[in-house]
Amino acid sequence: MPLQRKKMEAIEVTNLQKTFKTKGKKIKALDGMSFAVKRGELCGFLGPNGAGKSTTLKVLMDLIKPDKGEAKILGIDSKNCLARLKVGFMPENPQYPDTLTGYELLMLSASIFNIPKKQAQKKAWDLLQAFELKNAAKVPIRTYSKGMIQRIGFASVLIHDPELLILDEPLSGLDPLGRVMFKKKMKELNKEGKTIFFSSHIIPDIEDVCSKVIIVNKGNVVKTLDKNQIKYFSTVGFNVIINSYIDSLCPKKIGDNLYAVYCKKENLISCLDVIRSNRGEIIDIEPVKKSLEEVFVQITQNFI
Repeated sequence: MPLQRKKMEAIEVTNLQKTFKTKGKKIKALDGMSFAVKRGELCGFLGPNGAGKSTTLKVLMDLIKPDKGEAKILGIDSKNCLARLKVGFMPENPQYPDTLTGYELLMLSASIFNIPKKQAQKKAWDLLQAFELKNAAKVPIRTYSKGMIQRIGFASVLIHDPELLILDEPLSGLDPLGRVMFKKKMKELNKEGKTIFFSSHIIPDIEDVCSKVIIVNKGNVVKTLDKNQIKYFSTVGFNVIINSYIDSLCPKKIGDNLYAVYCKKENLISCLDVIRSNRGEIIDIEPVKKSLEEVFVQITQNFI
C-alpha cells in the first residue's frame, strides 16, 4: 500500500522568539511561541494586549523577522513570498490610500494577484454587496467610518479567494451590527472550507465563532481549548429565570411573575431539580461570565 502523506497544517509556529529594543530597554514580545492550526479550523488567538498576538501574526506575514524559531503557512516557510499567495491578511488598524474609493481599493487588491479585469470587477461588486457597501462604492475611503473601513478591509482580503484568512483584531471598534456581520461572514467562509485564524481579547466573540482557541500571554501559549472547553471555562455560574418564588432559593424579583436565581455552575443541576420539585417553570438560563483578567489568573494558576 502507498504511504499516506500527513495532511499539512494551515499554520505551524515553532519556538518563535522576538525581542524589541525600545529606548534602550529590551522587551521580549515572543518567548518560545509554538502552536499549530489545522486546515478547516476557525481558530481564535486569545490574549490580553501585549501578549504577543500581533507580533506572531506579523512574523507569519514576514512583516518582521523572528530572532529564533520557525513559522510555516500551508507547509511553506513564512519568509518565502509564495507562502502568502493563498492568504488573506487584515491588520489590526488597516490604513489605505484615502483618495481611493472602496471599489478602487478592491480592484487594486485584485491587480496584486493578477486577477483578470472582468473577473475582478464582478468579484468586487459581489463583495461590496455582501458587506453592504454598494452605496459607498464610489466614495473616497477617507469619508468612511471605522466600521466601514473594517468592512472594506475584510472585503479586500477576500478578493483573490484565499484558502487561509489571518485577521488581527477584526472585531475591534465595531458597533453591535458590525460585529454580527463579521462573525456571520467568518462562519460562512469557514463552512465553505476556508481556514480562519484571528486574534482577539474579547471572550464572547471567541466563544461565538471558534472551533478552537489558543490562549497566549507573555509571548507564549498558556492553554489550547476547544469550543466547549472555553465556554465551560469562562462561565462562572448561571442566572436561572423562573416564573414563581421558591423560598429555598431566595430568588430576586426582576419583573411581573419573573424571578432570577443565581447558582454556581457546579450547582446548576441541583438548582434545576429544586425548581422542578416545586413545580416552577424555567423561563431562561443565562451564563455569567468571568472577565478576561479572571480567565488568565485561573489559567496561569493551573486551576483547570
